[in-house]
Amino acid sequence: MKLKALTVCGAGAVLLVGGGIARADNVAMRPYVAQSLNYVFADKGRESDDGIGGYLGGGFPLSEHFNVELGGLYYHFNHDKSKAGSEPWKEWQQQISAQFFFSRAPAFAPYFGVTVGHTKEILKNSGTDSAFFSEADLGAIHYFKIFDADFGVRASAGYRFMNPDDGKFPGKNVGKFGEPIITLGLLIPVGGGSTPTKEEPIATPIATPVAPSKAPSAVDANRRFDDIHFAFDQSTLDSYARSSLDSDAVVINQLETKYPTLKVDVAGHTDWIGTDAYNQALSERRANAVQSYLTAKGVKPSSIQIHAYGESKPVAPNTTKAGRALNRRVELKTLP
Repeated sequence: MKLKALTVCGAGAVLLVGGGIARADNVAMRPYVAQSLNYVFADKGRESDDGIGGYLGGGFPLSEHFNVELGGLYYHFNHDKSKAGSEPWKEWQQQISAQFFFSRAPAFAPYFGVTVGHTKEILKNSGTDSAFFSEADLGAIHYFKIFDADFGVRASAGYRFMNPDDGKFPGKNVGKFGEPIITLGLLIPVGGGSTPTKEEPIATPIATPVAPSKAPSAVDANRRFDDIHFAFDQSTLDSYARSSLDSDAVVINQLETKYPTLKVDVAGHTDWIGTDAYNQALSERRANAVQSYLTAKGVKPSSIQIHAYGESKPVAPNTTKAGRALNRRVELKTLP
């Protein structure tokens, strides 16, 4: 009972401390309470059916990529009716987990986890033992809303190892246990208020394509156009972006007529949600989307220069929804 009490207290401390350091603007960076249903494929040494258990814990992010989580579990293994002398098992566990996240995108946050803990193994009629165990798993979290409340669903698959003392179970074939585990559970983020799992770019008036009324001057050749903005985690051009690029293409085509060596710089950017590698690739996809649209409107492909900067060059704070919307952009300019 003392160990179980410590688990509950530790999980509570995790949430209280985590609430002070997590970035509440991203639901994937908030402290949380976790519950799950676990299924264990029993080691043959148990001589029992597979086990089913429940988990309760809490966790918080240490950084963009790392979580720590404390929790407790209970497992029950029914006896195997096909084996003589089979008995049911019970397990009480306390554990601490560290998780490395490949991405913090709320729609899909995959991770690799390592867990260590202590377990009490109870074989109904044949003995009891306490042992330490370790576990590794791969999983992912998807965050969603119900009305105005945030939730997450988490699924994982892993493998655990433990070495109970066979001397505590006389007459049984108990030894080292190696057991695959699958889990499905619910996360409840706490602190930070309600957080959107999808963000839209700041609304701007729809641009109307206007052809230039006179031939471009030398000053016109060195020109910066309005940024093209994107929805969260998207590289698809919306109706406003296409309308804006229609106007830009008219001007660029006029400039290319007068300046045959004109260069068109297309630079993709993202906000800070997600890993550096993911955001680098996303910024490149956004730049390529703009390039493809401009060439379809007659801009020479050889004149376009693609750049991808990921999250490295924000133009606004990433700590606010409005700032992140401004950072999800492609910058477009011409050079004489």
